[in-house]
Amino acid sequence: MPESTLTTAAASARRPLRERGECPACHIPYALTKSGRVGWHHGITEAGFSTGETCDGVGRHPFIPAGA
Repeated sequence: MPESTLTTAAASARRPLRERGECPACHIPYALTKSGRVGWHHGITEAGFSTGETCDGVGRHPFIPAGA
């Protein structure tokens, strides 16, 4: 079986990991944009399911807990 020419290690070596921050609406870590705001993602219900709509925290500054 031939080895794949594109491995996870090779793909991650090409681009640095993006900074992550906690969404102020759903409190799940997501990648931040270049301007330091939370990137696009779906909203999450209280039961943990996707709402299928854009989260209210998209485009806002990430949540930083008091004392952090």
